Amino acid sequence: MITGIICEFNPFHKGHKHLIDTIKKDNNSIICAMSGNLVQRGEFAVYDKFKRARTAVENGADLVIELPCSCSTLSAEGFARAGVNLLQDTGIVEEIAFGSECDDIHKLEEIARLIIEKDSEIKEKLKSGVSYPVARKNAINSDILDTPNNILAVEYLKEAKVPCRAIKRIGKGHDTDDEEYSASAIRKLLSLEEICSMKNCETAILSKLRTMKSDDFLKIEDVSEGLENRIVDAINISTTLDELYDNIKTKRYTHSRIRRIILKSYLGITKDYPVISPYIRILAFNDNGKELLSKIKKSSKLPIISRYNDINTLDDSARRLFELECKCTDLYNLGYKKPLPCGTEQRSKVQIL
Repeated sequence: MITGIICEFNPFHKGHKHLIDTIKKDNNSIICAMSGNLVQRGEFAVYDKFKRARTAVENGADLVIELPCSCSTLSAEGFARAGVNLLQDTGIVEEIAFGSECDDIHKLEEIARLIIEKDSEIKEKLKSGVSYPVARKNAINSDILDTPNNILAVEYLKEAKVPCRAIKRIGKGHDTDDEEYSASAIRKLLSLEEICSMKNCETAILSKLRTMKSDDFLKIEDVSEGLENRIVDAINISTTLDELYDNIKTKRYTHSRIRRIILKSYLGITKDYPVISPYIRILAFNDNGKELLSKIKKSSKLPIISRYNDINTLDDSARRLFELECKCTDLYNLGYKKPLPCGTEQRSKVQIL
């Protein structure tokens, strides 16, 4: 069985190891579709994608492919859709597994079905000025939607055409003080001297934002209904990113949505880029992963990128996305205390173990 995992590993922790080990008990092969240098909560990944991909393979994954920047910075729904489609587009993934607070796949499937059925009701509740998560929760009325991994699990199930498996998340849970099983708790322990962080290039980000006009923000996904004007007003009075997020925040717009908008505005990730990956970018693999890659080359219709020159096989839209990825990496490199030079994306090498 070939199992797919959609992940960020930001950073890799014991919970991720538990997920991989549980899948491996059945002697399965594992393909990870992993966010690159930008993560879904609207921040830089603390470690670059090749380091995180290598860590994943060292801990049991067989092949790691990249979820491009225009996909990894989407809402939970878009992120899940992009991840599921990337795994399915390999042509060899037979199931998708994920960690969630609820491991009853039938309950999760029922919630996924209700969300699809009640789409119009959810949209109606949005008109009252609440955020999408609140509108969805009010329409569905299930505590399963109270936790982030369950929410992602439901979104995976809405999109998946292959069987899915839910594996019980262990530890205290997401956004707790659990320094073994919570990525957010681990990130708080990491020194800005050692990781990549938007805090390290805060002035550069604010500088770019101050040059932008309302129309520029309208080109960013999730900006509508006058939010572009609120963003410009907030930028004019904010001197830190946290202050900016707070000045934009209303009950309609969640902090994560605002962070994604600001990140994409800084990097130039506009809504005209693909939200489903048009290629398979290889980040890391082991011997078994090499065999999986050979199968993908025979079964997938998507072009495969393992080195920079492979972009010559891409059509214009896909090449434009890869060029954006290179630009994003150049700006991501400013997030280190000692910034890295441009061009690391083009010079990067697949991690082979």
